[in-house]
Amino acid sequence: MKLRNSNNILRGSKLIVVLGMHRSGTSAITRGLQVMGVELGDNLMPALKGDNDKGYWEDIDLNSLNIEMLRTIDSDWFRLSTINSKDIELLHNKGYFLRAVKLLRKKMSNVSVFGFKDPRVALLLPFWKKVFSRCKLDVTYVIALRNPLSVAKSLAKRENMEVMQSYFLWLSHIISILKESECEQRLLVDYDRLMQFPDFELNRVAKLTGFEINYVELESYKNDFLDLNLQHTVFNLNDLLLDGQCPAIVGDAYATLLDVANEKKKITDIYLKEKVAHWSVEFEKLSLPFELIDKIYAHNTQIIANSLRWRDESTNLATIIEQLQSQVTERTEWAQALEQESNERNDLIKHLQAEVSERSAWGIAQEQDLKDRARVIEQLQSQVTE
Repeated sequence: MKLRNSNNILRGSKLIVVLGMHRSGTSAITRGLQVMGVELGDNLMPALKGDNDKGYWEDIDLNSLNIEMLRTIDSDWFRLSTINSKDIELLHNKGYFLRAVKLLRKKMSNVSVFGFKDPRVALLLPFWKKVFSRCKLDVTYVIALRNPLSVAKSLAKRENMEVMQSYFLWLSHIISILKESECEQRLLVDYDRLMQFPDFELNRVAKLTGFEINYVELESYKNDFLDLNLQHTVFNLNDLLLDGQCPAIVGDAYATLLDVANEKKKITDIYLKEKVAHWSVEFEKLSLPFELIDKIYAHNTQIIANSLRWRDESTNLATIIEQLQSQVTERTEWAQALEQESNERNDLIKHLQAEVSERSAWGIAQEQDLKDRARVIEQLQSQVTE
């Protein structure tokens, strides 16, 4: 949806923010926003084969800013320790608030409806809400929900992350999202249902936002983008509850949210608010173990990074050694060729020296012969004279 004038004033402009845990289908949902005319920007992260084959649909500039902010407060996407008000204050003091406002204004300067996603926003939502408020935007949150077991399987494959850590990481994102979006316009979308019934789920989003669906674009989305072969795991609630590593609180959270996503319960019910408060309290009780897990995981991650760097350096060193050995071999062969040539030239010199010696001896003999003949001639002349 393009604006006719290029005025940078964003008051009243609509913003759709897709929130969710990593590997929860946020990319598929964000791409689906295009069927409603939502602009996603022109600097999107490229697809990565084997990870997100159809693209991340994530703005590179916003993603880079989120990564930088997390590093500034000594955090990362895999940290279980929650971000607090002091962290947000530090980001303000470091100038990130103004940077975020300017960046968002730039992204939305010529559009009336903009959408973006980055799973890191779930952790930084208190910060971004202030940015949205400063820009006076009409914000709608679309929350991606996926079975935590599927998330854990995906993270185990991609990040070699422990299943238990993945479960609690999923819960931390969910709690942060639901607490911070409590009074906002929001909608839960189950990723597995989106893959099965894209028309129905996108119509739910359209109904909430008031956008109209372009059905030509919808068919393209279903036929050209969605691919069930890329949905590597599909688990139901019972599969999760039967997993011995799944904490009871995670099973309870997913079961509750699944009812909301399936419209069996309303997202505005006081029941959900009380559930979220309970999960938050229980999660907070584990803050000390989570800090230890974060330190261990960060340490292991650094070890892996160092190992990969050393492997690369070893590979480079092996390549250099191989090149040097090749050069040594070439120079050895060259030296041997020179030595052979030198030997051949020495033989030639000896042959020439021998030939010179022979010719010198012949020359001496010839000279003696000439002397003898001269004496004979001299004697003959003497005789003739007499």
